[in-house]
Amino acid sequence: MKKIAVVTMQYNEAFYVSRWIAYYAGLVGRENLYVVDHDSDDEVRAMLEGVSTVRYPRSALDDQERARFVSKFVSALLELYETVIYTDCDEFVSHDPRRFASFSEWLDATDFDYSTCVGFNVMTMLEEENAVLLEGEVLAQRRHVRFVSPMCKTLIVRKPIRWGGGFHHANRPPRFHGAYLFHLKYADLAERMRRQALTRGLDFAQADQGHHQRSNDLDLMNVYRSFAKLARTDWQDTAIDAYCDQYLGRVTPSERGGEVGTMYVSPLDIAAGEAMRLPESFRHLF
Repeated sequence: MKKIAVVTMQYNEAFYVSRWIAYYAGLVGRENLYVVDHDSDDEVRAMLEGVSTVRYPRSALDDQERARFVSKFVSALLELYETVIYTDCDEFVSHDPRRFASFSEWLDATDFDYSTCVGFNVMTMLEEENAVLLEGEVLAQRRHVRFVSPMCKTLIVRKPIRWGGGFHHANRPPRFHGAYLFHLKYADLAERMRRQALTRGLDFAQADQGHHQRSNDLDLMNVYRSFAKLARTDWQDTAIDAYCDQYLGRVTPSERGGEVGTMYVSPLDIAAGEAMRLPESFRHLF
């Protein structure tokens, strides 16, 4: 049995899917990457050469349907792999480089059926950093991250799992084992504006879905301006542990019935009041 596969789903995300492929190919090999492609344009599909692709026919975006599909796809891959990771293509899962020399070393040393990542938004500080990413390592250009509970996702699995919409919730309770998730949604202003313009024009299967994907440019700029108002601190493991404890304390079991059973619903409103400076050893992860 092969050791580890990584899966994403994307639609015309050339900016991040190229980085996603480069990063995870370095961890597990390009031949162990799987992209569920939601009928991207030809030039984006051309970027997926050497990666296993699955066509997901273009339709109105239904987050619950997407979660069901990916859950079953990952379950099937677990017949071939010991461990499978699912991420969006702007999400980069990492070990702690202060404790382990590599992601594979962390994986070999850690026993779990399901592992939840400690989630961070990588922020662009507009008054002191380039608004757009240049060539080279992302974390060498972005010095601050913010703990946010929506990015604490159970994404590393060794047994089948059923995810809910946005992959924030699952039918297994969250458990932290020392993996981190760095979310790059706000790491490049130009790409964020471009992507927001695209998602504003998407059809959603349900009217109550996708509100955060339809905000206007002014609201988006105010998000970036809010980063500068956060207190700046050095990376603090004790503070992060406290946020994780707060997160775990607010996870709520919810009986859904049928094949879903109990879903563990995660709080989506916990956000650190400070921007933490990344330790130097993190800044060469990707």
